[in-house]
Amino acid sequence: MLVGMSDTDQPCESNKRLVLDFIRLASANHTHEALALLHADATWWVAGDPERLKIAGLKNRADTDRLLRGMRKAIPGGIRMHVQGLIAQHDKVAVELEGDGVWRNGRRYHNHYHMLFQILDGRIVAVREYMDTLHLHDVSQE
Repeated sequence: MLVGMSDTDQPCESNKRLVLDFIRLASANHTHEALALLHADATWWVAGDPERLKIAGLKNRADTDRLLRGMRKAIPGGIRMHVQGLIAQHDKVAVELEGDGVWRNGRRYHNHYHMLFQILDGRIVAVREYMDTLHLHDVSQE
């Protein structure tokens, strides 16, 4: 155990590693491996109006699978995610990210995110994603 780290800090460190592994795999378009880190009951919520942005709103596990596979098609070269900040407490991990990639239409995708992950039984059970949805909309227009 690290000096100054209590037994209660250990799950937080494991949760951080899980989230960082998920981000690394998903951003490299290793969708199958990333999905394996999700709990069977996982949900994914994206900020925004689902009437105006189809990825917005609450998604179940199957929807999340489609969401990640859709990003793989939209940004075929993957998205380079740069962690700007990371903090964990109990079963939650909050991450600030900056993402950079090239959309399939050739436009540069450069977005900023705040994501809150909830962990259950060593898997990601819930994600709340906040990003610049206007930038996503503008870049994704064919």
